[in-house]
Amino acid sequence: MQSNQAEITQQSEQKYLVAGIVNFSTVPDLMNRVNAIFASLSAAESTNLIIDFSQITECNSAALAWRLESVEKASLKNIVLKFENLPATLLSIAKAYGVEEEIKRLVI
Repeated sequence: MQSNQAEITQQSEQKYLVAGIVNFSTVPDLMNRVNAIFASLSAAESTNLIIDFSQITECNSAALAWRLESVEKASLKNIVLKFENLPATLLSIAKAYGVEEEIKRLVI
């Protein structure tokens, strides 16, 4: 991975790790990857997924938008999406945009 990129890797059946920089240039690829993950899952049954943000080295408001859009798309596919290890920067941005409570309710 280059220093200006982000990637998602599967850690277990239900857990994925995001690493790198999550910003306006990397979010489109991350969204495509998440959409592919969602598409690969059976729509017939409810699925729980966790996305771990512990390896994010830098993020901006694009990370918040990506997170919110991912949750919305997951719910359309009967997927419960939870997050862990959200960076303090992301929580500060969420607070500034007035969506801190929505962000926190999906953190494990």
